[in-house]
Amino acid sequence: MNIFLINGSPKGKNSNSLKLANSFIDGIKNASEKSKQTVELREATLNTMNIHSCLGCFSCWKNTPGKCCINDDMSKIIEGQLWADIIIFSFPLYFFNVPGILKNVIDRQLPMSLPFMSERTDGIGNGSHQLRYNMDNKKYVLISTCGFYTAEKNYDSVLSMFNHICGKNNFETIFCGQGELFSIKELSEKTDSYLKNVKQAGIEFASQNKITEKTKEKLKTLLFEKEVFEKMADASWGIEQNNSSESSTEKNESLIFTKQMAALYNTKNYDGKDRILEMHYTDINKTYQVILTAEGSSVIENPTTKYTTRIETPFEVWVAISRGELNGMKALITGKYKVIGDVTLMMKWGKLFG
Repeated sequence: MNIFLINGSPKGKNSNSLKLANSFIDGIKNASEKSKQTVELREATLNTMNIHSCLGCFSCWKNTPGKCCINDDMSKIIEGQLWADIIIFSFPLYFFNVPGILKNVIDRQLPMSLPFMSERTDGIGNGSHQLRYNMDNKKYVLISTCGFYTAEKNYDSVLSMFNHICGKNNFETIFCGQGELFSIKELSEKTDSYLKNVKQAGIEFASQNKITEKTKEKLKTLLFEKEVFEKMADASWGIEQNNSSESSTEKNESLIFTKQMAALYNTKNYDGKDRILEMHYTDINKTYQVILTAEGSSVIENPTTKYTTRIETPFEVWVAISRGELNGMKALITGKYKVIGDVTLMMKWGKLFG
């Protein structure tokens, strides 16, 4: 089984979508090992390749049939597609479609078509061109993350384009919202669970040529509820909505971190008691208060109100605990941080901050 992975992210190897694609491929490999089938993988990382935009000269149709007049890395892409049994497009959603570097690759598919007009039989569009090569047995998979809380109804133009390219519904999709969370170590418990579902999708695709409805439903599950995610996402920019011209470099990492922590507060587990959690980061001398009420949470800089619970900790220690690199209870016992005031908050931490 030959797999050709086209990484269309401008971030290259640091792509969040690529994390999903790699998990999917791991699933294919896992299933193939059990069936004693050999898997060969080729990967094209577009942000490292020299691929120009199409000139629209049609030389590949009339002067040098099947061969583009531009001598660049696009020939490797076409070669890879002809070689592959499975073609995977991995990309982030950019302005409700694919990034420019991937669109260049799509535009440069012209040598793979014949110039003569033909009718479509799948009800997509009006008119088409026959393919120069037999691609009937190729399988296509689109894997993408986006920055919205959900992928639902945000990929309409992508689906429309690939219906034209691959044929109506002749491809599988894994579209995931909240994509930036896959790069945050503190949230790995959530994202790793999702990646396991993506791997399962790969196992099913290799063994059944499709992803089961059960797994598709799991892949639609939000990592965080809309309100929680959007609060974390807004906090990540380090600028206030009422002052969006302010540079994020003027804000500090500890404030962004504290706001994102506050965004995880789960009002469903509110126990009838308003709390003021004061975070004092001893190594950087920064203090913030997280106000916890039935309505939600908020963060105050330079607080003057008396806290109900105060945590005194080096910032790096608290970050390490949130990432799972340090055990919170052991860190407390060994004096890496201390809690002043109402310690019952610590006992309820898992429920309150989910």
